[in-house]
Amino acid sequence: MVKALQNDISPSIANVVCIAFAFIYIAGFYLFRDAISAKLSRNHPTVIRNRIKAVTFASIVSPLLVWFIVPSHSTNHSIFQILGLSLPYSVSELIGLIGPVLLTAILFLGPLVQLYFEENLLFQNNFDFGRDVKDVFFSLLGQRNYVVAPVTEEFVFRSCMIAVLYHAGLSTTYLIFVSPMYFGLAHLHHAWENYNQWGANRKALQLVLLSSLFQFCYTTIFGWYVSFTFLRLGSIWPPILCHSFCNIMGFPDVSDIQLQPPIKRAVIMCSFVIGVILFYWLLYPLTNPSNVGGSLYWPASA
Repeated sequence: MVKALQNDISPSIANVVCIAFAFIYIAGFYLFRDAISAKLSRNHPTVIRNRIKAVTFASIVSPLLVWFIVPSHSTNHSIFQILGLSLPYSVSELIGLIGPVLLTAILFLGPLVQLYFEENLLFQNNFDFGRDVKDVFFSLLGQRNYVVAPVTEEFVFRSCMIAVLYHAGLSTTYLIFVSPMYFGLAHLHHAWENYNQWGANRKALQLVLLSSLFQFCYTTIFGWYVSFTFLRLGSIWPPILCHSFCNIMGFPDVSDIQLQPPIKRAVIMCSFVIGVILFYWLLYPLTNPSNVGGSLYWPASA
């Protein structure tokens, strides 16, 4: 089991710092707003702009805390390496960093085959570059969902948190399976907003509890995967790209599969299963530290 060379920080302090990271990230949503914007939907342009400011602030403060907390004598690596910000030095390393994105696409094999049969993939009849790419990615909503959220969430909840927890001597198992719980819990702040938007009654409370539990589960499971990827490759870029890809794809919607002819329906369902099997089979090869010249967080002997 991989551990830091020494406990430079006590585990209790490291976990308190992680709670602080989550608090700083979420608190900004409520600090960067006024009485008018407080009544607006989270998808309103004013709210989106304010929250982009908030997460940008959190993404500046969090690494400064890491730099202050992690002792400089404990590692021969720069703060950029500790946070996984180093860029690839060769084409082979670049290809190695893209491996997890390919792995994520394989996991989404079923939805991708479904989009293919619906002719909604790139260069197919129902795909329009202006509508499906330009209008989406250049909108405030698109920038938040596919750029700002993946970059800032992975940087704060992956780079910064794992850097602190690693130097507290916590095990790889802890870093992979426990640290993402902060990421899952941070998403629960949507519960209060949804409760009010859905009527602030008993039914709304029931819906909020179910949706919050579901969101906590899938964000935590996703966190397991990208934490594993970050540790294996020692880079934040693959988790960011995987996060963005998952946001683009969304949670798989199987309701439209029944509208397909029987043969296509069978192919789509088989693709879901094959995607999961291939994901499991290729998980270690496509995240091999040797693909990027080694990882600070995953020694070759591990």
